[in-house]
Amino acid sequence: MTNGTRRVAHPIRWLAGGLAILTCAFAVVAATRPNFEASVEESPLIGKTAPAFATTTLDGAPVSLSEHLHRTVIVNFFASWCGPCQKEAPDLVTFQYEAKAAGLSVDLLSVVFNDSNAAAKQFVQTVGLTWPVAVDPGGRIAASYGVTSPPTTVVIDPTGKVAEVLLGPSTPAQLLRIATQLDAAAR
Repeated sequence: MTNGTRRVAHPIRWLAGGLAILTCAFAVVAATRPNFEASVEESPLIGKTAPAFATTTLDGAPVSLSEHLHRTVIVNFFASWCGPCQKEAPDLVTFQYEAKAAGLSVDLLSVVFNDSNAAAKQFVQTVGLTWPVAVDPGGRIAASYGVTSPPTTVVIDPTGKVAEVLLGPSTPAQLLRIATQLDAAAR
């Protein structure tokens, strides 16, 4: 009988130990899973006047940051080859629609980061971006904002100061929250 009890107890211990290991593994995965919103960057630009720039769009039209000031401006640095940018782009389209529906005073402006204009233009057409998309010859605009990789989103308040710098794919809810706060503060 003792041998029979041992044979039953031994598999039960293994099962209990296995469940304990699975529980620990689940806890580790849950605690370390990536955030689904872009992370807020502690940029030295926060609270300072946004670096001015003037360039052209992918279509050759002139575009400058100054023509968008006195509104909240979302400046998004992206590249067609960037997987997270591909995930984020439809969310930016959703954000634009939701911000307009909410009556927020906000403009979007995208900047091509380390990408060919032809590839960026194809990406913009595929995704359906309808706001100005600026070219960045030599990466001067990205450098002035401290951008080292896409997607990076810089939120500029209506006074022209940098309010937030977000790394990674931004969500519509995250951008709406920020734009709503800035819109309320500006009134």
